This record gives sequence, structure tokens and C-alpha cells, in this order.
Amino acid sequence: MTKARLPGNLKVEPSNQGFARFARGSSTLEILIAFAILTMALTAVILVFASNQAVAVDTQTSNEALGLAQAQLEEARARSRQDFALVSSSSGSVPSGPLTYNASLAVSDQTQCLKHATSTVTWPDGGRTQTISLSTFFSDIAGTFALGGDCASSPPSSDWTNPQRFASDTMDPGKPTTIDVLQKIVYVGADKTPYLYIADTTGAVLGQSSGLFVTYANSFDLGKQPNSLDAIRWYDSATARNRYYAFAAVASTTEQLQVIDVTDIYNPAVVAKRTLSPCVSGSFPEGWVVYYYDGNVYMVTRETAGPELHVFNASDPSNPIEYAIGSVACKGYGLNGTVESMVVKDQTVSGVTKRFAYLATDQNPKELRVFDVTDHPRPTEVLAASQNLPGNQDGATIFNVGNKLYFGRQSASGPDLYVFDISNPPSGTPIIGSKDIGTGVIGLAIAGRFAFMATPKANQEFQVWDISNLTNISNVSKYNFGTIVANGVEYGPDFIYTTGKATPNLQVLYSAPP
Repeated sequence: MTKARLPGNLKVEPSNQGFARFARGSSTLEILIAFAILTMALTAVILVFASNQAVAVDTQTSNEALGLAQAQLEEARARSRQDFALVSSSSGSVPSGPLTYNASLAVSDQTQCLKHATSTVTWPDGGRTQTISLSTFFSDIAGTFALGGDCASSPPSSDWTNPQRFASDTMDPGKPTTIDVLQKIVYVGADKTPYLYIADTTGAVLGQSSGLFVTYANSFDLGKQPNSLDAIRWYDSATARNRYYAFAAVASTTEQLQVIDVTDIYNPAVVAKRTLSPCVSGSFPEGWVVYYYDGNVYMVTRETAGPELHVFNASDPSNPIEYAIGSVACKGYGLNGTVESMVVKDQTVSGVTKRFAYLATDQNPKELRVFDVTDHPRPTEVLAASQNLPGNQDGATIFNVGNKLYFGRQSASGPDLYVFDISNPPSGTPIIGSKDIGTGVIGLAIAGRFAFMATPKANQEFQVWDISNLTNISNVSKYNFGTIVANGVEYGPDFIYTTGKATPNLQVLYSAPP
């Protein structure tokens, strides 16, 4: 049998030799794959490590920025306890190693006793800008007590583009002369018996048109027309409870200041009557405007013979005692003019706390007058703070929030609303905003970004203006109210309380949905 031969030089090698060569090739490939996997793993580890380092750095800088933002708010809170007016917007930089943080504090006044503050810290990060912001509210506890609790706790939550009547009531008999509101209890002066009406609006419902004015169980009658009212909450340490009083400047030649205990609104009672010194005589010796601040009552008469400005120690509201301003016999300070509206407040000037009284007057060269009343027996006029506005129109109303004083005057050819910076009265009160609203401003209430105004303009007696930008004060809405009395606008959270000659005399307004 003949064996088969392979052509050429082909040989048949043992199978184990071929496998060895294949194995050597496979090992090389495996090594290459292993190197690739190792490279990828090392790269991932390096990336993770670098990423962890970046995260750690970001966390560290973020925590540092958060601490700065928190510290900025705490410093502002501490200043607010020292002097609420000292809390204002600011900005600066804080270096920290290779980084520089930019820190800013934006502060806006919400009400007389409430500010909103936003602390913002930014820093560069690899071509990006990182930001942390914290916000809070500061309440002026001392200021609230100084005003007898008569301070709105929150700004409007609605846009006030559609003011409408929420509830109302009509007094009978008489027409209203003045209004004040404290914790949704409304005090309205009248020109007929019982001369003081009290309305409880705590349970008012939409569309209610009667039943707000309470019926007195004790047949209370003030006996005289109040030209001005200021209601307060007062803590009675002897009984460890709050009591409520209303100070009234009444239209009488005697007993011009009267104090009514209104703790029980169904049983009010006059607890004090005070007659101004005999030096107060002439044509208008009656009480005209009254204002309570920090245990003192400030009251003025219209321009008359003798002193117009009087200050009482009312640390015990049921027993006010007039300070001997000027002379012991006359007890008062001559203004030689009529004050239509008044604000009193404490301010820190050059590190010293002083008390100033801001007066809207009928005096042509001094529509705004400012007095330092820190020393009650010796008030001094701050002449640099007085304002002689263009034209002959009188000052009519005044309202303070923060370091801004809002001032309304009778209708003029120019602006009817002015805003003054009162941060440093001895250095002046520069105008920082103004607006010609086309009519006089005879009543003002400021809350949030809104100025709520009473005007004499027919069918537009109640107006709302946006004051968030003082260089561009703009109208929001107008409402036909009737004849609103002077200074007849009061703000309570989300409601406006107004009183006027036309019925219904008392209206509670709100911003209705469009």
C-alpha cells in the first residue's frame, strides 16, 4: 500500500507545537487587553480622585460662603435690635486665601415695623460665578411697643389692581371726623352723639354691609367731637394683662385731651380729661392732632393764641401729665401755624439716639417742620430739616417707613407727593422722590411697595400707587369712595380701612380678583 505524499515542502507538525504558538499569541493579546483595562481603571481612579478633590473644594467654599451669608444676616439682626433704622442695604468683599467673596445685603421696608433682608454671597469658580442667598424678616419689637402696638405686621400679599369693598357699615347719627385702627378694631370719630363709634371687623365677611359698629352696653357718649384719635395697646404690669386706650384730641376749649379705656369695646369709659393751660386761647384752642409714642402723647391745636404743641407723659395712660414746655404757666411750644399730621420717632444720629417730631403744616415757607423733642421741656427746631416746597399749597398728611418720610400736600401745579430721606435730619431732608398725581394727597398709608392715598378728586378718592421705584412712581388703581375725611386711610394686613362723608361711612377695602 503506497503512502500519500504532500506537495512541495509542506510538513505535518505535531499538534502540540501549533498550540504552543497559538498560546504565545494569545498571551500577548491578553497582556495588551490587561494593560488597556489597567489604564482605564487608573484613569477612572484619577478622575474620581480629582473629582472628589473638586467636590471637597466646592463643598468647602460653599460652606464658607454660606457662613458669610448667615453672618451677614446675624450682624444685621444685631443692628436692628440696636436701632431698627440702621438696617440698610450694603455691599463689600471678603478675601479668603486665593478667593474673594462678594457679599451684599439687600434690605427693603415692608411696614413701619418690618423689614425684608436678603444676604447674597458670590464667588468665582473656574470661569463660573457661584451664588448663595438667604432671606429673612426683621421685626422692630421696640418700635412696635413705642407705637402702642399700632404697627402692621405684614405687607400686602395682593397686587391691588382691583380694589373693591369687602365689608361696610353706616354710622347713625353723624358724619365721621377721624379714624384709627388697631388689631382690626376700628375707632371712628363723629360730629354727633355718641361722638365715638367702634367697629369690630375681626369676623367681617365678604359682602357684609352692617353689623360692624358695636352697640354700647353702658350707653357710652364721649360728649365732644374728636378731631383726631390714636388707639394703643398697653401692658398693665399690675394685672399682667394688656389694656387698650384711645387718645382723643377733642373739639373743645377745655378738656382738649381725653383718654378712653376701650379694653372692653362694648363698655368704653373715659378715664382722663386734660385741659390745656389758660395761655391757649384765641380762635382755635381745640385739640386738633394727637400722636402716641413711647409713653408720651404729642398733641397740637390749630394756630391760635398761645402755644400749639403740647407733650404729655402718658407712662400711665389713665393719668397723662403735661410737661412744662417753655414756661411753667403756659406749658406748650408756639408753632405759629397749624399742624395737619404728625409723626414722632427715635433715630440714631452720629451714635446718639434722639427723638424727632415731623410735622406737616399749613405754613408756606415750612410745609415740613422737624423738631428735636429728645428733651421734652425744651424742644428745638431742626432748621436744616425744614422744607419749603414750590407753590403755596399746605402740607396735609405724613407717613414714615424706615428712613423715608412720605409727605402729601394739597393739590399743586407740581408734585403732590414727596418722599424725603430723613436718615440724618440735622444735615437736611433731601427729596428722593416725588410725583404729580393730579390732585391733593390728604391721607396716606404705606405698606410694602404701595402708597394708599386719600384724595379730594371726585370718583378717584381712593388711589393706590407703586413706590418701589421712587424715580418712577406709578399708578396701580383708583376707586370711587365718596368724600374721604382728611387722614381717613388706615392699613391693616391685606385690608384698607377708610371713612368718609358719603354712606356707607366705613368701608373695608381689599384687592379683589380681576
